[in-house]
Amino acid sequence: MSSDFYQAFEEKHRGPREMIKARLEVYLPFVEGVAGIHPGMRVLDLGCGRGEWLELMKERGIDAEGVDLDAGMLKACKALDFKVTKRDALKHLQAQADESLGIISGFHLVEHLPFETLQRLVEEARRVLLPGGLLIMETPNPENLVVGSANFYMDPTHIRPIPAPLLAFLPEFYGFARWK
Repeated sequence: MSSDFYQAFEEKHRGPREMIKARLEVYLPFVEGVAGIHPGMRVLDLGCGRGEWLELMKERGIDAEGVDLDAGMLKACKALDFKVTKRDALKHLQAQADESLGIISGFHLVEHLPFETLQRLVEEARRVLLPGGLLIMETPNPENLVVGSANFYMDPTHIRPIPAPLLAFLPEFYGFARWK
């Protein structure tokens, strides 16, 4: 896939930046809760894409870093002065110290990963998160008929839908204290 294709595809089909940021704001009360326990915490956004989550964190004065493999997406993030790295999400997570991050996020990432990689990612997140830290994983809902039967397959990089009960079971299995 050419380096500009996926960024152009996202611009056309994901929705305007402000709309995506507004959708992500639902997670901000959880961020504030973790920041209250761990002032100065760091956030790592896996598969950061266009950087809407990084922008929300920056607006709130939270130290956030993004990783992605798509050069076009990273170029857009760098133009907005976000701290980003071109690297595989799992490898980047494995390079982090134990209990070093307050929040690890992956918005619309898990459907791009082989299941074994997703398992290792959740396991590593448990190791890397501070006590009381937060793992956020958001994915298209395959129980929605339009998403599950058509829209999911619009993205040529999607591997397979991940049902909510399966995604919720992963952190439970790997020892997270709470999951939803």
